[in-house]
Amino acid sequence: MLGATMFRLSAIPAALLALHTMLAAAETDAPMRKGREALAAGLWEIAAFHFESQLARKKLPVVEKSEIAIRLAEAWIHGGRAAEATSLLRQSFVAKHPELPFWNGQALAAQGRYGDALARFLPLIENESTPHHAEIVFTTANLQLALDQPQDALASLSVIAGNKEHPRAALARLGQVEILLELERFKEAREILPDPASLPPGEQARAMFLDASLLLAEERYQEAGDRFQSLLAQPRGQTQRFHHLTVVGLAAAMKALGETDAAATLLLDFIQNHPDSEQLAELFKTLESLLPETPSLTDPILERLSQWITPAELPATGIAASVEGDAASAVVFDDSDPPPAALLAHALHLRALGLMRSGTPAARNEARRLLTRLRLEFPSNPLVGDAMFLLARDALAANQPDAASYLLETLRETPADPRLKGEAAFVEAVAAFERGDFTAAAALFDTAARNLDARDSRAARLNAAMVRLAENPGATTIQNQNSDPEISADLDLERALAQPDPAKRRTAIEEFLTREPEHPRVPEARLAAAEAALAGATPDLSFARAQLDTIAAMQPGSATPSPARLALVRLRIEDLAGDPPAAIAAAKAIIEGFPADPAAPEAMLVLGRNLFETRSYNDARLILEKLAATDADPGRAQAAWLLAARSAALVATTQSQQEALILFDKAIDAKGPVSPLARLEKARLLIDMNRIPEAAGFLGKWFRSLDAKDPLHLPAGILLGEALYANSGSNPAALEEALAVYDKLLDHAREQPGVINRIQYLRGRTLEQIPDPKDPSGKRERQAFVAYYSVLETEGTPAEWHYFELCGFRALALLEKARRWPAAVACARKIASFKGPRAEEAATRASQLQLKHMIWED
Repeated sequence: MLGATMFRLSAIPAALLALHTMLAAAETDAPMRKGREALAAGLWEIAAFHFESQLARKKLPVVEKSEIAIRLAEAWIHGGRAAEATSLLRQSFVAKHPELPFWNGQALAAQGRYGDALARFLPLIENESTPHHAEIVFTTANLQLALDQPQDALASLSVIAGNKEHPRAALARLGQVEILLELERFKEAREILPDPASLPPGEQARAMFLDASLLLAEERYQEAGDRFQSLLAQPRGQTQRFHHLTVVGLAAAMKALGETDAAATLLLDFIQNHPDSEQLAELFKTLESLLPETPSLTDPILERLSQWITPAELPATGIAASVEGDAASAVVFDDSDPPPAALLAHALHLRALGLMRSGTPAARNEARRLLTRLRLEFPSNPLVGDAMFLLARDALAANQPDAASYLLETLRETPADPRLKGEAAFVEAVAAFERGDFTAAAALFDTAARNLDARDSRAARLNAAMVRLAENPGATTIQNQNSDPEISADLDLERALAQPDPAKRRTAIEEFLTREPEHPRVPEARLAAAEAALAGATPDLSFARAQLDTIAAMQPGSATPSPARLALVRLRIEDLAGDPPAAIAAAKAIIEGFPADPAAPEAMLVLGRNLFETRSYNDARLILEKLAATDADPGRAQAAWLLAARSAALVATTQSQQEALILFDKAIDAKGPVSPLARLEKARLLIDMNRIPEAAGFLGKWFRSLDAKDPLHLPAGILLGEALYANSGSNPAALEEALAVYDKLLDHAREQPGVINRIQYLRGRTLEQIPDPKDPSGKRERQAFVAYYSVLETEGTPAEWHYFELCGFRALALLEKARRWPAAVACARKIASFKGPRAEEAATRASQLQLKHMIWED
């Protein structure tokens, strides 16, 4: 028969329903609307963020404030902040909200205070006008089951189940069937099981599953197997839990029909394909029942288990490991993609159990090693108690009473499964009796009796009595100005040449050339027009070349411009054309042909830059350092220092990079327009050289001196954050400093959505590394998720895609990590809805998650 733990109504946290979707109030306020949308998608942190911002508003009307508080409490309860929700619900402005009793009870239940929650719900259960009455009924039944009150749970469900007109009556009856199955009251369960065809599509699969489970319990194995097989072949409409338990049921039916090998293969293959199933315990329990009483070492189950057991990461130490410390190594499977921890734990346990049963010394040695590894690597796993029990029994069989006693006593003092505690006490009692310690044996049999099921409890009590009788009777627990026609042509040209704007200057010169084509200063005018064409926002290289070609073709005797100036314009053309070899040759010709001309320094700068762009960093640096040290133009000299520093920084030697830092300092000390840029690049180099504390100190001092409106405030802050983040390995407090920097940048970048995306990504990445003050063992992943997801709440097309989608996919990863599958599907679809570069990837991920985790839509 299927395991009893299978038949349970939804677990308590799952009963906390997102009931905001049922409210009729129309939302016009964007934060409230976004908050409700987030609740509907299961994004509790985002919902809480919006409701918190609304609750912080001043002079809110009481009714509005009360509604916001209720929705915030709902988000907090779902998001694991139930204690805060309880405190909020105690506020006087919430007192008259009709949903208060319901959410009060849910908050208590989410804190594990089942008895207190039950006391809140029981007085409401008979009043159908109570808000969320049906949810109160189902939650009450869940609480009663959690408190081991199945009979009371049946009675609570009957409030709805007995009313055939109630829209959820069939759902309540299905809940009752689950409970009756667990109580082995099969006839009653069969009598109230609704016909699947009469149920809404969303409930039909569940009813069919329960029908199959009843058939199995009624020993109608072939019918049960056929029904389970049908469910397995058509999973649509099933929850993942029931779908996976269908495999358990089918295997149990196959076993009963004598198809043991096929049942084992079914289970092993299913576990292999679903290693992160939340029903691993039931799957492995059924697999255990298929192990032979005395399996061979080549048994298919044991061999498959060995493939799931990766090499141990921890040494086996301690008293339990001292038993047969020279045990043979476990069989391991070299797999680059290791199995999930839960699968590994179950595989360790079941293989050890099978090896224990085989009885050979080598197998028992390996079993001990596997069980000890289970205890060391998974100390909080429920299987650890059973591992300790098996080790204790083995120690007793090996005549090592001290090791057995240590293990059994530890097991009895651990908050383990009561059954295990009872079995441990029973075994220890037998050992005490055999060594003649009757008083200890009787007390241990009493402990066993309090923890064991009815039949075994009676056996323990009987043994206690017999021991006392043997001793003696007695005792017992996230403006142009047109040229004046009267003015001479020379003055006309001068005015054209004086235009400050290159485009207007070019136009004025062209008008002059049209009016005065034979003027002796035409070559000069054409050269000036070429220069203007190159100085514009969009350089016109063809026009500039045409002007130079026309000048070169003019008859001798024309007023020819300076050869150096002509050469410089040709150099500019080649440079702007992106032809480094031609630009380098033209620059060298000017430097060599006109070394004393003012064109030479400019040619040196162009030469150095083109050498830099062709990665001739050493040659570039030599030219640029010489220019910087000799140029009378401070602006050009500073630019040369900066470019020389860049050249040195890109030579991959420590010495060259050290020299680059000195050159950056020269550019900074020149105090020209590129000083801030030199500061940024120096800091970048310090980070790349792994001189992180020095970079953080240098950037921190500069950043604090910058006005928030300074255009370099953002890039300097982002670089400072990077340095602080990188420094967190040796200085954990640097993460909080980095977060403070990003928070400050966020405040100063509100009108720059593209920058906001980047900052939120950096904030989220940092928050993921900072311990949660409320849970030091975890990180601030909830706040990181809010940071990441906030960019997805943009209206319209994102300002940039790179960081926008990085944030989206990181938010998705956190939801997957937390196994919040419906919310993860909603998040992936949200990313895809923007139709960005990775939209297809997001849509595919949504589909994969939906199929894998069986998230069906009506």
